[in-house]
Amino acid sequence: MVDVAGKREPSQEAEAQHWIETVLGERFPQGVLYEDVLRDGVILCRLMNRLSPGIIQRINTSGGDYKMMDNIS
Repeated sequence: MVDVAGKREPSQEAEAQHWIETVLGERFPQGVLYEDVLRDGVILCRLMNRLSPGIIQRINTSGGDYKMMDNIS
């Protein structure tokens, strides 16, 4: 997370990660940075479908960065 001054807040990132992991019922991959786990949008799409089933019709899990960008747009 980023505060108003643009500095990251590790405690807020840890809290958000814990919440996402709790909702999904699984842990983030060990040793992978928070932002890298969320970068391709797959986890975010899965989270949205957990919160509102069926809201995301298609989740791109392969096809390179360009294809994965569809997950976050």
